[in-house]
Amino acid sequence: MATSTNKLDKMQSETEIAILQIQVKNLEEKIGELKVDLKALHDVIESNADETRQMLKSMREQDVKEHSELASKISVLEKWRWMMMGAGIIIGSMGFPTLTALLK
Repeated sequence: MATSTNKLDKMQSETEIAILQIQVKNLEEKIGELKVDLKALHDVIESNADETRQMLKSMREQDVKEHSELASKISVLEKWRWMMMGAGIIIGSMGFPTLTALLK
């Protein structure tokens, strides 16, 4: 009886070992799939980061362009303002009687 119990225990142990080996292989396959999925996810994240950098660079270039256009418009307005102030000073220094004589 002890021998048949030992054989049964040995068979049961071998069966458990076989089951564990299958489970380990299944885990290895799933880990391999996870590695592939992680690599794909990394590639997508990297691609999105590159696109975001490119968009930010493009926005920055557009901002610089628009700021320089606005600065040139403001510069023209400032020149016009100073010209009008100068004209006002000249007309004011001529005096009111001279101005009425010129406008008649």
